Amino acid sequence: MHAPSFRAVPEPTKALTHCLHCRAELGVGSVGSFCCRGCEAVHALLHDQGLDRYYALGGGTGHPAANLAESDRKWLETTAARLASSTGVARVTLDVQGVHCSACVWLFEELFRRKQGGCAIVVNPGIGCVDLTVTPEFPLDGFVSEVEAFGYRFGPALKKQKAGDSDLVWRMGVCIAIAMNTMLFGIAVYCGLESGPVHRLFHALDFGLSLISVTVGGTVFFRSAWQAVRRRVLHLDLPIALGILLAFASSTYTYVTRGGDRSYFDTLDIFIALMLVGRFLQERVLAKNRAFLLASDGVEGLFTRRVGREGHVSLVRCTEVSEGDELLVGHGDLVPVDAVLVSDAPSVFSLDWINGESAPRSFAPGDVVPAGAFSQDARAVAVRAKTDFDASTITALLATSSRREDDVARATPYWRRLTSLYVLVVLGVASLGAAAWFLATHDAARTLDVVAAVLIVTCPCAFGIATPLAYELAQAGLRRQGLFVRTPGFLDRAALVERIVFDKTGTLTTGSLALRDESVLDALELSARAILADLALRSSHPKSRAVATALGRRGATIDPSRVVREVAGKGLEAVVDGRVYRLGAPAWATAPAKVAALTKADVLFTRDGEVLAALETREQLREDAKREIGELTRAGYEAFILSGDSPEATRAIAAHCGVPDERAFGARTAEGKLAWLRTKGAAKTLFVGDGINDSLVAEEASCAGTPAIDRPFMAARCDFYFVTPGLLPIRAALLTSRRLQSVVRTNLTIAIAYNAVTVALALAGLMTPLLCAVLMPVSSLSTVLATTFRIRRSWKS
Repeated sequence: MHAPSFRAVPEPTKALTHCLHCRAELGVGSVGSFCCRGCEAVHALLHDQGLDRYYALGGGTGHPAANLAESDRKWLETTAARLASSTGVARVTLDVQGVHCSACVWLFEELFRRKQGGCAIVVNPGIGCVDLTVTPEFPLDGFVSEVEAFGYRFGPALKKQKAGDSDLVWRMGVCIAIAMNTMLFGIAVYCGLESGPVHRLFHALDFGLSLISVTVGGTVFFRSAWQAVRRRVLHLDLPIALGILLAFASSTYTYVTRGGDRSYFDTLDIFIALMLVGRFLQERVLAKNRAFLLASDGVEGLFTRRVGREGHVSLVRCTEVSEGDELLVGHGDLVPVDAVLVSDAPSVFSLDWINGESAPRSFAPGDVVPAGAFSQDARAVAVRAKTDFDASTITALLATSSRREDDVARATPYWRRLTSLYVLVVLGVASLGAAAWFLATHDAARTLDVVAAVLIVTCPCAFGIATPLAYELAQAGLRRQGLFVRTPGFLDRAALVERIVFDKTGTLTTGSLALRDESVLDALELSARAILADLALRSSHPKSRAVATALGRRGATIDPSRVVREVAGKGLEAVVDGRVYRLGAPAWATAPAKVAALTKADVLFTRDGEVLAALETREQLREDAKREIGELTRAGYEAFILSGDSPEATRAIAAHCGVPDERAFGARTAEGKLAWLRTKGAAKTLFVGDGINDSLVAEEASCAGTPAIDRPFMAARCDFYFVTPGLLPIRAALLTSRRLQSVVRTNLTIAIAYNAVTVALALAGLMTPLLCAVLMPVSSLSTVLATTFRIRRSWKS
C-alpha cells in the first residue's frame, strides 16, 4: 500500500508567485505554476505515486529539479551482473547526485521499500551515496530508473569521505563542551572564589580541560600552520597556532608557579572553540555542494560496447579501445575515439559536446565520426576505431584536475597580502613587546604574560569567525537562487571579474531545439496533426523532439496501432489510407523543386510529396538570456560569446542577446578557445560553459561555472554550478561577491579598532584574564552581528 497522502501545497486562491514544487520565484521561463518543466514533472510524479509526504518532510517545499539529459548507465551493467550472480544477500554501494535533506532520504527509502528483494537502504546525504543490502532478485536497474525520474542521478561509487570532514565536527564538539565548562569555572573565580580546595580544584580542572582542548582543537591549526611554513607561506593559521601555544604555555607556567593567577585557560578554550566554528563554517557549505554532484573519474568512468571476433558484444572501459576495434554505439552513447561509420545506412550524431554545434549532423557509411560525438539514432550503429584511446582527442580534455578544489581559502592577491601583513604585524608587535618588557623588568614570567596577552587579544575574530559566517550566509543565499559554490576562493575572485565569457550551445541556449513558429501546427487539420504526432513522438531526433514538444502542449498522443518506419538520416514515414506521410529532411520529404521555394524550413511534413507543414527549428535560447546579459552590461561587466559553432550561428545568438558582433567568436576549437582567452587575459574573466570543448578554457579562467550537471566532467573543473533554467544566478553570484567584500572591509575596520585598543592595554601590562574574557566575546559578537545584519540586508536589496 502507498504511504498516506499529505497535501503539501494548498490549492491557490490567487495568482501564484512561487513554484508549487521548489518555491522558487516564478519569472521568465516559468511553466504555469512551476518555475520549470523539471519541477512540473517531479511534482506530478510525487502526486501520481502517492509520495506527497516528501513535501511534508521537506517543510512544505521540494528542491529545484534540474533538467538532466538521458542517463548513460553502462557502468551499472557490471554492478547488476555481479548482483544477479551473487548468492544470498549482497551489498551494493552507489553514488547519488541531488540528495538534499530528510525528504530526499525518505523518498529513496519509500521507493526502495516498494521493491521486492530489498533488505535495507542507508542514504548518506553528507557524502552523496546510497548503500543497498539486497538479494539477487532485487530490480536494481528498475530502482535506479525510478529514482532518477525524480531528478536524481546515480553513478559508480567514487566518492570518499575525507578524514577532515568528520574529524573537524567531533573536534569542534569536544572543544565547545570544554569551553562551556571552563567558562563556568572562570565565572566562579572572577566573582570572588580566591582560595580553598574548590578554588584549587577549579584551576586543576581548567588546566586539564585546556590541555585536552589544545590537543584536540589546536592540532587543526598547528598542522595547517606547519604546512604553510613548509611551503614558505605566511598563513593566518600561524598566529592562531602561536597564540594557542604561547597562551597555554604562559597559563601552564602561571598555574604551576602561582596556583593559576593570571591564567588564560578559559579565554584560550573559548578562542579555540570559536576558531573551530569558523573553520567549520568555511568548509561546510563547500563540502555539501561538492557532495551534491557525482564525482568525476575522467576517462576511467567511460564505457563502450566492443564487438568481438565472433560477434560477441562486451562492455569495456574506453581506455581499452584499440585501433581497429569495432564498437557498437547506442542512442545517447559516446564515440570515444575517431571512428569510421561501418553501418549500412546514414546515422545522426550530436557534436555539441565537442564543438558546440547546435544541430546534429548526419554521417554516411565510411565517414569519420569524431571522438566525443553522441549518437542520436534510435538504433545501435557500428563504428570502427581509427586510433587507440590513448591517442583520442578527448583524453586531455577529460583529464581530472583538482586545481580548484585545492584552491587556498583566500586565493586572491588581496587576501594573500592582507594575511601576510596581519601575520607580520602581530608577530612583530609581540616580539617588540617581549623585548621591551624583558629589558625593562628582567622578569621572564611577566614577559611571557604580556606576549600571551597580545596574541590572545589579537584573536582574528573578523577573519576566523565573522568572515567565514559572511561567506556561509552568502553561499546559503546563492543556494536558494539555484547556484552552488564548489571552491573556497570563488567569491573573492568573482569580486575582481570584469569580463564574462559565455559558451553558446547549452549555456546561452538550452541545448535543445524548438519550433520558430508553432502556429503552423494549428493550421493543420486535426487528422493530419494526429498523424504528425505519431511520427514526431516516435523519434529521438532533436528536430523531431522539437515538433513533439510543441504538439505535446496541444495534447497530442500516439496511436499504438499505426505503423511508423524510420529512415536513418532522413526522417519518419507512415502509410495511412494508402497515402504516404513523411516527416524529415526537406530533400527526402518532397520533390527538389518544392524544396527550393522553402528557403528557411529545415523540417517538412508531407503527404504524397505535398507539403502540409514547413517547419523551421531554432536553438532554444534560455528565456532570460537577453535580459541577464543586458543587466550584466549595465552593472559594468563586458559580455562575450565564445563558441565552437559556426560564426553565423554565434553572431545570430549574439544579436538576439545584445552582444556586439566584435565580441562574438565562433568556430573555435577547445585549443582555440584557450588561445583566445590567453590573448584577452584570464585574470579577471568568468567563463560559463557546458561542453568538453570548454574544459581547457574553464581551467585557465580566473572563475568558471557551468549549468551542465548531467555529466560530472565539466562541473569538476568549475567554481560553481547552477540548476535553474535561467542565467539569473550568475548575476546574483557576481553582485553577492561585491557586497561580500564590503562586509569583509567593515569587519576589518572593527577588527583594527578593537586590536588597537586591546594591544595597547596588553603592551602596557594592563590586560587581565577577566578583561580578556570580556573583550574577546564582545569583539566576536559585534562582528558577527554586523555581518549577519549587512548580509541579510543585501538579500533584500
